[in-house]
Amino acid sequence: MMVECPQGDEIGKFRGIIGAFPHIWGDRVLDIGCRSRNLGVVLKQAQPNALYCGLDLYPPADIVANLEKGLPFKDKSFDVVVALDVLEHTDDIHASFLECCRVAARFVAITLPNAYELRGRLKFLMGMPLSGKYGLPINPPSDRHRWLFSWKEAKSFVHALSARVGFKVVADGCLIGPRRARLMGWLVKRFPNLFSPSYFALLERQGDGK
Repeated sequence: MMVECPQGDEIGKFRGIIGAFPHIWGDRVLDIGCRSRNLGVVLKQAQPNALYCGLDLYPPADIVANLEKGLPFKDKSFDVVVALDVLEHTDDIHASFLECCRVAARFVAITLPNAYELRGRLKFLMGMPLSGKYGLPINPPSDRHRWLFSWKEAKSFVHALSARVGFKVVADGCLIGPRRARLMGWLVKRFPNLFSPSYFALLERQGDGK
């Protein structure tokens, strides 16, 4: 599956994800790593009845908490849990993934970056830094990516860990902007490990889980 975002920025990504799965946003939504809470703004426009809660390390999050230290919620507290470009920022990505699943009653929506995408490979070849989220800065950064993986590795990771805790991947694939979709959409579909900048997945809890 390929989700095309209507524009190439953060808002476009949110609109693409929400628009691709309009049936899941009817009730309590937890946005982990909410940053400026823009997902809540876009969600309110598309689904006015959704009850949005943004969680992050700093304000303006509704809940200030650290995913890696455990979420301050009971099991299955939210109908939908969203973690868009979040898990790669954590030291223990496996525990963080499972914690997202723990508090989800129905769905988990995840995106992960593909560091093996063509632009990243060319930067390595030319001796350029992959992005500001990697490298070895002189001063300690406030945040950075802790993991370097490909689209295929992200897919294998999500499918394997989902099955362990009673979730099923009901949709997954490539998340791309409008320009890439227009110019090379067929290449993205054929060779996602090389041309897709992101992997996305929608997980659904099966029965009572484990």
